[in-house]
Amino acid sequence: MSENKNYFSCDEVPSRPSRRPVPSLFQALKEAKEQVEYECFATFDGAGNPHIDPIYKELCLIIAEVYVKSPESYMRIHGENMQVRIVQEVFEALTHDHVELVVDNFKAQTRRIYNKTAYLQTSLYNSVFEIEAHYTNLVKSDGVI
Repeated sequence: MSENKNYFSCDEVPSRPSRRPVPSLFQALKEAKEQVEYECFATFDGAGNPHIDPIYKELCLIIAEVYVKSPESYMRIHGENMQVRIVQEVFEALTHDHVELVVDNFKAQTRRIYNKTAYLQTSLYNSVFEIEAHYTNLVKSDGVI
């Protein structure tokens, strides 16, 4: 599992090497899976066979798609047009824990989501900014972690 580091508002998230153009979506998918420790999402059945919920691959595909977009183009996040380069920078900070939070929130959603890709893109983006507050709120409200 990923190492959980606490970042406070004054701390800088360690910078990763700048993303260079990725030759293909599938190369970007491979990089996204490595970034979020995809294999750690596996659960095992009674016979010890691994299974990974397809939503994790879908999230990795969404991350990869953002990585191959032109940094100068725009995309919608939470209903606003944002420059792709900003979204790419935020997505570079995604970890295993962020993806797990997005999946947990998605599975807990009781309303129908019509544009799932846009919802998941926004959820991934927001998770970078709110993961610490989310878990702090769960603890303070006696929620289960």
